[in-house]
Formats: sequence, C-alpha cells, structure tokens
Amino acid sequence: MTTTQPPTTPRRRRRRTATSTTRADIQGLRMVAVLLVIVDHLFGWPRGGFIGVDVFFVVSGFLITGLLLREYDKTGTISFAGFYRRRVRRIVPIATLVLVLTTVTGALVYASSRAASIGLDAVWAFFFASNWRFAIQGTDYFNADAAISPLQHYWSLSVEEQFYFVWPALMLAIGVVVTRRSWPIDVKRILSAAVMGLIVVTSFVWAMYETATDQSWAYFSTFTRVWELGVGALLAIGAGWVSRLPRVARAPLAWLGLGFIAVGAVVISESGSFPAPSAALPVLGAALVIAAGIGGTTPFIAPLTHKVSVYLGDISYSLYLWHWPLIVILGSLMDANGYYYVTVVFATFGLSVASYHFVEDPIRRSNFLEPRAVRAEAKRGRKNRLSRGSNPPAMRYAGVGALTLVTVAVAAFSLGPLDPPTTPPARIATATAIDSNATAVPLGPAQTALAAEIDAAVNATEWPVLTPTMDEAITGAQAPGGIAECGLVDRPDAAQCTWGASDAPKTMMILGDSMAMSFVQPIKNFAEASGGQWRVRSEAMFGCTFVDMDVTTQDAGTSAACPSRKAAAIAAVNEVRPDVVIITNLHSDIAAELWIPGVKRLTDQFASNVGKILILAAPPNDKKPADCYTRASKPADCLSRVTDTWKVRSRADRNLAYRVGGTYVDTRSLFCTPDNYCPSFAGTTPMKSDSAHMTIEYGAKASLAFAEMLLTNGL
Repeated sequence: MTTTQPPTTPRRRRRRTATSTTRADIQGLRMVAVLLVIVDHLFGWPRGGFIGVDVFFVVSGFLITGLLLREYDKTGTISFAGFYRRRVRRIVPIATLVLVLTTVTGALVYASSRAASIGLDAVWAFFFASNWRFAIQGTDYFNADAAISPLQHYWSLSVEEQFYFVWPALMLAIGVVVTRRSWPIDVKRILSAAVMGLIVVTSFVWAMYETATDQSWAYFSTFTRVWELGVGALLAIGAGWVSRLPRVARAPLAWLGLGFIAVGAVVISESGSFPAPSAALPVLGAALVIAAGIGGTTPFIAPLTHKVSVYLGDISYSLYLWHWPLIVILGSLMDANGYYYVTVVFATFGLSVASYHFVEDPIRRSNFLEPRAVRAEAKRGRKNRLSRGSNPPAMRYAGVGALTLVTVAVAAFSLGPLDPPTTPPARIATATAIDSNATAVPLGPAQTALAAEIDAAVNATEWPVLTPTMDEAITGAQAPGGIAECGLVDRPDAAQCTWGASDAPKTMMILGDSMAMSFVQPIKNFAEASGGQWRVRSEAMFGCTFVDMDVTTQDAGTSAACPSRKAAAIAAVNEVRPDVVIITNLHSDIAAELWIPGVKRLTDQFASNVGKILILAAPPNDKKPADCYTRASKPADCLSRVTDTWKVRSRADRNLAYRVGGTYVDTRSLFCTPDNYCPSFAGTTPMKSDSAHMTIEYGAKASLAFAEMLLTNGL
C-alpha cells in the first residue's frame, strides 16, 4: 500500500514553516507581556505593567531576525519584497481596522476638536510615525494636560516598523560581504553580532542620556528603543551558541527571567530612570526566557506553555490593539466602576477573538500581495477545499466565543448607571472654607454673583450655549496674546511684561509656572482697574515651577532655562522691591516636607525686599473637559469634586505661607461651591481648558471676583 503525498502549495509551505517555528514558551511570554500592559492600563497595578511593551520588543527582535537569518542561509539573499509583504499581512490589516473604528467612534463620541485630533493620530499611526507625534506632543508644555489619545499605544508599532525598515538591509549587506570574500558562515554571524552589538550599546547609552535630559523623547524615540529590539536580534544571531545550554539549566533560566519581569512590573515607574537604565530589567528577563528555549524545549514552565497561555499569546496583538481605545473611549462614557471594568475586559477579549480569527490570522496566512502565479495556484487549491465543503470548527467556536464575550460587555454597558449623579440642592454661597483650619470669609458682590452662577451650573441638567464653545475652550491657550509671550523661554523685555500706570505708587510681581501665567490676566485687570494705584509685572514661566528643586519637565529647553529664569526672577524682585509678590504653581506631587522648604529657600532670598507675599492656591483639578465632554454628555458628567490630593497641597501651601510670613489665598470659591462641587462652566463661560488652567474667557469673567479676593487679603 502506498501513500500519496498531496501537492505542497506555497500557502501550505508557509503554514508548515510557521507551525514549525512557533515556540509555545514565546507565545506564553507574549501572553505575560500583553496581560501586564492591560492590567496596568486598566487598573493602574502593577504600576510598571507597561514594561510588557519592552518584552514585546525583545520577542519581535528575536523572531524577525531569526526569520531573516533562515531565509539568507537557505537562499543566499533576503527578499525585501517578500519580507515586507509578510509584515504588511501580519501588521497592517487589523491595525487599520482598529484605526478606522476608533476614528469613527471618536467622531461619534467626542467634540470636533478631539475627534479631529484622533483622526490625525490615526494618519500618523497608519504611516508608522505616531511615536514622533506623541514625542512632540509630550514635550509641548502648553499641551501637558491634554486628553490622552485612544491611539497612543500605536507608538510601539511605529518603533518596530521603523527598525525593520533598516535592519534587513544591514543583514543583507553583511551577508553580501561575507559571500564575496568566501568567509565561513560563522564569520557572518560574528559580523552581524558585532554590528547589532554596536547598535545596542550606542542606543542604550543614548537612551540613558535622553532619559536624563528629555524623558518624553526617550520614551517614544526609535533611537532610544532600538537596543531592546537589538537584544532579541542578538539572541537570534547567537542561537547556535545559546542552543548548547544544558537541559538542566533551562528551567532555572526561564524562571529567573520571569522573576526579572515580575520585579520590573512592580518596582519600575514611568518617571525617573525609565526607559534607561530601568528597562534593562524586563529586557534581560525576556531574553533569559527566550534563551532557555533555544535549541530545545524548556521543562517545568507550564504557566507559559499551557494551551490557554499559548492561545492568549496568539491573540496578543489583537488584545494590544483593542484594549487601549476601549479603556479611553468607554472611560469617557462610563464611571470607573464594576460595570466599566467588566465592559472593557469582555469587549477587549471579545473583539480580539473575533478580529484574530476572522481578520488577522486569515489575512496573515493568505496570498494577499503575493505574485500572480502564487495567487493562481492558491486559488486552485482553495476551490478543491471548498468543493469538499469545509467549515472549520475552530472558526465556529471563535465566532460563538467572541459573540458571547461582546454580549456580556454590551449587557454590562447597558446595565451600568449612565444617568448623571444627583447634584446637591441649589444654594447661594455666602462663605467658603477649605477645611477645619480655614476661616470663613464674607464674599463681595462680584464673588456672590459668580458663586450664584457656579451654583446654577452645578445643578444644570442641560448644557447652555457656551461662549466660547467647549470645543474651543479645550483647544484654547493658557494665556492671551501679549501675556503668553512673557512666559516663554525667550521672553520679551520686562517693560512688555509690565502693566498698569507707570507712576503707580504700588507694585506687584507674579512668580510661578503655567498656573501663574493663567492668573496674570485677572491680576493685570486688577492693576489696570485700580485707578493708577497698582502696577504689575510677570516673572512667571511656563513649565518652570518656582521651587528650589530640580523639577523635571518634558521639554528639554524649558528644563535647561528654568534655573536661570528663577534666579533672574529673584534678582528682579530684589531690584524692584515690590509691595506684593504673588506665587502660584501648578499642582505637584512633591511631598510637603520637601515642597515647603524648597519654596522657602527661594523666598528667603528676597523676603527682606518685599512688603507682602501671597501664596495663591491653584484651582482644584479633577476632570478634564476633553475627557468628560462628549456629544452625549450632560453637565453632571463634567462635574468635579475637590480632591484629597488638592486638599493636601492646599494645607502645604497654607503652611508655606505661614513659614514665609505671608498670606495664603484660597481661590476655590472662584471655581467651586462651598461643599466642594466644581462645574466645568459658570454662566455661559467654560472654566478650564484642561484639568487645571483657566480659559482666557473665564479669567476675564472672574476678574472682578478675583479683585475682591485680593482686596480682602490686604491689597
């Protein structure tokens, strides 16, 4: 009896190759990576779960380099057309589907400015350049509190694809040199390892420098992330040597690697030394797990090789693409409660199962973009299979599973409390007190009128016709023209940043960061309406916190200029000898025991030359209008509460005022009710452009109430 072997089509050859080179432990490692990312993004724990992306980089570098090496060893060349056809089939279809659906959903959910921003994010992501877009946005201190893009996670895909535009060509060039000189195969491996080793070292050193000087660029830049992909590539290049590991060492090596990843997920944070050198911990961990399985299976690692782990690794790309848009967009529509978490989790897995089985995997295994002859041969084979009536059970199971998961998500979304929370009863505020240490202060006429409008906004059930629109407010500047220029690194001369009568008997100076810049307008209005009594000068600077500490900003130019600008501000105060110095800064997570002496060290340098120091409270910050304001939202959806974090900072500023012999000015009544409810508008004017900064229009609206507040505090 003879057995006839069926003809092998190109498609079957690709399937056989893919199956033979798939490692269960690597699929399990992908599962670990994607679950770390999801739980960190959704629950905020472990705080370093984002290192799953670094694990993905190592895995990708190893697999792609191994694929290229095998192709060169077999054919003596690397087909760029074939390589990029495979990459397009693997990466682009499902990525494009998520981009399109996220963009459409964003247009339906959000106001036009944010919808347009998401659309622009999608364009950058489609062309694998989103990492540069987000790096630029991250270093823009005018945009520091902007809404998070539901497509921000595409930055890692951009880094990978930019790497793969260059690395195959380098490998081919090395192979050509070796072939022409008739060197043995080991020389090619050594040269490849040397080139990649140099890339890894150079990229790592550059990443350490960028992390210390401009962390936002370091996080998103291809040049600071290449070393992570390069470590995986080095493993593939040295696979022949690594495969000699004794079997007894494989399991301990793999578990040690998993331990490194687990420790990294718990101890690493996005601030400080990340991505370099901190990312070396998860990168080393992933490399150890991969190395343990080269040349033989790793025993005793069932958590990685279990069929559930392998399946989650199979769909990890879809999981990664879907989870972040769902977290962000559903977070704008739902409160962060149990219904929200169930909706996000089940929707993520349901859409991922469906997209993997019906989009990602079929296209990856298809002949899409293949030459005509290959497609024709595959088409004949497909007709034979269709004539036999094949409907794979796995597809049916996937369809049922995906539908079930999505149904649960829809049910959780529908059952969740979508009605706005009950607002406090209407009242007219007559006094304000931040906590038990505060003293109630009677309100003046302008403050009382503004408080009435704030009260009405808290109880509003429908949006009024806002001027400017909330959309315009979200994209608005933090300070008007003529004032904003004074807060830049290259500022105009002092005369252009001084307002009020030139012969005014009393002078006021403003110090601080972007928060101080947002208060310049109402302070300027106070001086100009003082009947020639006050002159005001701004020495504030965007992104430059007025404290004697190294406060890292995302913009390298701002960070570099900040120390000299603070020194210049102190010198200006000592020269002008103003009657009043107002200090206010954006909310900071600096501990009170560091914050108070940090500011006092600066004020001590001019206190003897100042009549009075006012420590001005920043507005309570909670919800961002760009997040809470949607096409279906109600005013209550953007209703904030005074947070415990703000109260802690307020107590620290109150203590700071006492320590410097100054006065603490609580501005809360300009934005909130006495019982801590803070609407997003008052009257018909949006309050803030982000979670903290006043809109220009609200600064003008609140000027009279703010003037009364200053007069109450001795001005």
